[in-house]
Amino acid sequence: MSVLLSGLQGARQTLEDNRRLIEDPRMSRSLLLGLLVLSGLPRDGSEIGVIDLAHNLGLGASTTYRYVATLLSVGLLERDPSTRRYRLAR
Repeated sequence: MSVLLSGLQGARQTLEDNRRLIEDPRMSRSLLLGLLVLSGLPRDGSEIGVIDLAHNLGLGASTTYRYVATLLSVGLLERDPSTRRYRLAR
């Protein structure tokens, strides 16, 4: 996980910044959006809600939620049950 995140450190942080890559037919749109969502999570262990994450990235809330739910299900994210906010898995 730390190798992946270190590779994302220089990643462009919004959908608009990545529009050209996302629209390139040679690229996987879903993978790029998933990586964008992953790169938008705080690296300091703090938590963020889906709405704030979506806003920061320039994505829709439902789209962001689907990616977050997927990343959570494969163990890359953790969810605090009391706050319903997400953080990178430790």
